[in-house]
This record gives sequence, C-alpha cells and structure tokens, in this order.
Amino acid sequence: MASTPSKQESVEERRFRLVVEAAPNAMVMIDRAGKIVMVNAQTELAFGYERAELLGQSIEMLVPERFRAAHPELRNRFFTEPRPRPMGAGRDLFGLKKDGSEFQVEIGLNPIDTDEGSMVLSAIVDISKRKAAELALRESERRYSVLVDGVTDYAIYMINPNGEIANWNRAAERIKGYSSEEIIGHHFSCFYTEEDRAANVPQQSLEIAARVGRYEADIAWRVRKDGSRFLANAVIDTLKDDHGQLIGFAKITRDVTERVQATRELEDARIRLVEARAEEALSRAQAELAHVARVTGIGELTASIGHEVNQPIAAILSSAQAALRFVEAKPPNLGEVRQALTRIATSAKRAGDIIDHIRELTRKSSPRMDQWDINDAIRDVVELTRGLAVNTGATVLTELAGGLALINADRVQLQQVLFNLVVNALEAMSTFGNASREVRITSAQSDLEVLVTVRDSGPGLVGVDPKHIFEPFHSTKTAGLGMGLSISRSIIESHGGRLWYEANVGQGTSFRFTLPLSHLAGRPGGREREPGPAL
Repeated sequence: MASTPSKQESVEERRFRLVVEAAPNAMVMIDRAGKIVMVNAQTELAFGYERAELLGQSIEMLVPERFRAAHPELRNRFFTEPRPRPMGAGRDLFGLKKDGSEFQVEIGLNPIDTDEGSMVLSAIVDISKRKAAELALRESERRYSVLVDGVTDYAIYMINPNGEIANWNRAAERIKGYSSEEIIGHHFSCFYTEEDRAANVPQQSLEIAARVGRYEADIAWRVRKDGSRFLANAVIDTLKDDHGQLIGFAKITRDVTERVQATRELEDARIRLVEARAEEALSRAQAELAHVARVTGIGELTASIGHEVNQPIAAILSSAQAALRFVEAKPPNLGEVRQALTRIATSAKRAGDIIDHIRELTRKSSPRMDQWDINDAIRDVVELTRGLAVNTGATVLTELAGGLALINADRVQLQQVLFNLVVNALEAMSTFGNASREVRITSAQSDLEVLVTVRDSGPGLVGVDPKHIFEPFHSTKTAGLGMGLSISRSIIESHGGRLWYEANVGQGTSFRFTLPLSHLAGRPGGREREPGPAL
C-alpha cells in the first residue's frame, strides 16, 4: 500500500489512507521486513523528515541507536502473534528525530492485512511535554511536602472526603502525639472530645467547609493520643479539582493553650489588682506600662533626636545670619536685629524644650497636657520659621479661625508637629523653580475637632508611595533620617487625632491634622474616625 493514491487504489484503501492522514498523532506502517510503507503528515512534524526520506527506509532509523539491536526481534515477535497492543509496556520508549535529538513516546501497535501481506500500523504519541509536566508536578509535591513538614507550630494534614487522614506533618505528630504510621487512614474525629463527637461537630465542620469553602473553629478543646486535652484553633479549607469536584480537605490546627492561659492569667492579675488597690494602684500600673512602652521605643527616639534638635538649631543659624546682615546694613537696622535676636532666643528655648521633652519620655512622667488655643502654637511656629522662610524666598501666611475651642494637648509636642510640617514645606519649595513660593497655614473647627492645614505651592510628592510616606526612615529628601513625618503622626495619634496628606489641585501638597476638642479628648473612638472633608 503506497503513501500516495494510485489509479488502482480501491475505495477502501483510499478511505484508509485518508483516515491515517487525518490522525492527530504520527502514524507509521511497516512490512514484515521493517520497511516503512506509509507515513502521515504528523510523522513528518514529529521526526523532522520529509515523507520521501522515510518511505522504503528501515523503521530502525527512527529508533535511538542504543535500542536498535533489540528492535528487529521485538518486531518479529509481534508478527508471530499479531494483535492490537501497546509497545514497551512498563518501559520508557524514545523516538529519534532527524536532528539526532530524542523524545519520549507512547506507541500503539495494530496488525493490518493488505494485498501485499501482513503489516503493522504504529500510532506514535509524543509524550515529552506530559512527562515534563509530571516531573514538575512531582518536584512541586516534593517541595510542598518539605515546606509543610518544616512547619513547627501548626499541625497540617489532609483529609479525604470521608474524613480520613491522608497525610501528616511533624508538627502534627508533636502537637497530637501520633506518628504518621499510627494516624493515617483514621478518621479525624479522634482528635475531638467525646462531647463534640456526640454533638456531631466533626461531621458538621466538614459539611460547612464543603458548602462554603472554609470552616474556622473558635478556640476549643482537642484531645491528644495520651488522652490529655489542649486548646486549639483550627481552619478547614476545601480542596477541589480542576472541574470543581470535592477531593478532600486541608486542616490546620494550632495549639494555643499557653497563649490562652497566659492571657487568662494576665486578666486574673489585672482583676486582682483592681480589687486590691482600686483606682490608685491601677493608675500606677498604667504609668508603669506607659514607661515600658516609651523605653521600648528608645531606638526610634534616639534616631529622632538629631532630626528634632537640628530644626531649632537651623532656625538659630538662619536668624543669626539675618541679624548679621541687618547689623552690616548702612545704616544698621537695629529693629530687625532685635527681632532676629528674639527669634534666636526663642529657638534656643525650643531646643531646650525638646531636650527636656526627650528626657521626660525616658522618665516615668506623663506629657504636660494643658488646655490651650492651637492658634497660639501656629503663631509661635511662624515666628520660629521666619528666618528659614526668608532664606528660601518663601512667604508663610496664616488664615486662623477666630474663637476656636480649646484643645487638651502637650504644647511642645504640637509645636514639634507644626514645625516639622512648615520646615518640610519650605525645604520642598527651596529648589522648586516656581515664582510664587508660599506656605499657608489654616485652622478651622467642627463640632468634634479642630483642623489644621499646612499647604505649600511646591512640586508635590512626585513618585512617592503614599503607603510609605509616614514610615520611619522614609524620606523624600537627599538628606535627613526620614523621621519627622513618622514622629508627627505618632504625636497626633497619641492625642486622639489624625494626620494625613492630600495633593493640591494644580500644584503643591497639603498636610492636615485633626485634634479632638478639649471636652472630647480621650473619648473612645477618637482615633478610629476617618479624616473628613476640609472644614
């Protein structure tokens, strides 16, 4: 039978040839001598030969050299007992391409009776991609097994749809006391108390997971191999195949006994303290806790000292330089010199206040909380930054609402925040080629809080990730530690307020913060309020 039609070709032969040609896999027909008498287009694609190069050649040309010696005997055996069957059952088979490369194949053999004698038609399937995928899957499963087995705090195991345990990691062995050999194949309900099993809790948890995709258990008692109980929280996730069919569950359990007991002991200690010492003892305990919290953050505080003290020092230097210019003027401008010296004295006092405040943070003392008008702090900061504004060619303007209600806050801390925001604004505009360099500070009030806005006409926070702008050591400037905004937000939030920023319409940036009014300060929920629209 030829690979191309002839005038003598019967209808059956033509139909057979067309079927072979349309097959999705490589099809090769050989005679008893192993000569190739027919191939299809897929054979050409699979092996890289033209059809004419294959016809009449020995089939061994498509067999890797290391297998060729044994191939004729295998062919003879097939012709001795011809019947449809796979070739090389239990062995890996390979085909040889024209370029000398090999690829893994599956081969099905079918005997064919023709006018020219018995022949065999081979269906050859390239399975190299499938084998590679299987290898990748096995490697992925191995890595997953290593990862899961390396988890030490969580018992992680799989459950089949019937609730039987399919695998077991080392943490599960440590927490529950069973080895994998002992527990695999058993129903996972053995970890539940008798009361839970009687209430059908294990089965209900699987049903909920199967229905909604996940089951999360509250802290509950579980039972170890030795019968002892421990407190655990657990999650059961549903596992489905690519067709959405349920194939099992993944269960993660954590022993939280020590954590729960520690929490309960702490709560018991707190209750006993309240009962024994009442309000006085409780206040002392809270003061101790506050001191520990401040000392715990001493590393961040240390990083901030240079930044915070450097601000009034910079103001002193700027005012001193201005004073020298006014003295050297013809005639000397003594009024301006007097104002510059006043600003120097004020900045020096501010530096001292900052050092005192840092010293207070490390002592067991509370912030100096007083009732006062936020506008007073704004005016003080405007004076402190006047010299820096002159040096940067900028103007600091204020629009302060009259009759503001008092706030309850530490004045030094709030001035620290305002100073940081104004100096940041001035520095942002110092290298910005804008004819109008302006910082505008406004104050306003609602029923619940006061709002302060520091708005600049600088370049804006271009290329800055808003998620990181208030993080410690994150700076938009080439110099500095990047602590100012982080410290400022901490101060505002410790007063029950919020600090955030907005991009201006047109250009520049506005930093805004709110503070609760004096009669609302300290109420629960003050820190949870989202910043509202500008007042």
